[in-house]
Amino acid sequence: MKKKIGVAVLGGLLAVSVGFGVAFANGNIKIIVNGKQISSDVAPRMVNNRVMVPISFVSKALGANVSWDQKTQTVRINGKTSDNAEDIWKEELNLPSSSWAYVKNLIAVYIAGYDNRDDELVKSVVAEGFDENTYGKDVYTPIGGIYPGILDYKIVDAQSTENGLKVRVQVVSYLDVELEGEIWDFIISQRKIQSWKRVEYMKSIDSYTIFPGLTYKKQ
Repeated sequence: MKKKIGVAVLGGLLAVSVGFGVAFANGNIKIIVNGKQISSDVAPRMVNNRVMVPISFVSKALGANVSWDQKTQTVRINGKTSDNAEDIWKEELNLPSSSWAYVKNLIAVYIAGYDNRDDELVKSVVAEGFDENTYGKDVYTPIGGIYPGILDYKIVDAQSTENGLKVRVQVVSYLDVELEGEIWDFIISQRKIQSWKRVEYMKSIDSYTIFPGLTYKKQ
């Protein structure tokens, strides 16, 4: 349930154009987001009667995650609010709130066990045969325990299956000096996690904002 906005970048300045209908601006240009002034290492400037502001700083101030794809020369901005979310599987789910709360808690417990290499915690929420369903071998817990660990995760979408739900989760972790992102899919039925699969790997995230005021950056 996230929307990715690709912004092609020409040159080294990441900026968004905002027209103010004025001929020029005198003095230093201020950036105020939600009533709070923010500062950046790239100063706003007037170009062709438009104020250009750095998109990275403004986006982060609004709680969005900004990443740079060197290969495609693209800036990706992922909003953190439901208004910016995308329905990946295009399905309206009719789930009682208690059922969804149970699913969410199953995933929370699994991720805690994964991150701490706690087999017993993982076993408490997975179905019999989970290891075979996921790996085809006798391994309950994926290789976890990444130090300093998983920074954040969020459920981004879910869809119904023949017997239950498939739930997609975005996971962000910090390993050594790298920020790394992954997309996981869980198959859940009969109140247990039947299988787990990593479906996308997004290495080299430049920065990740957990909430305004707490941002981690690649070193």
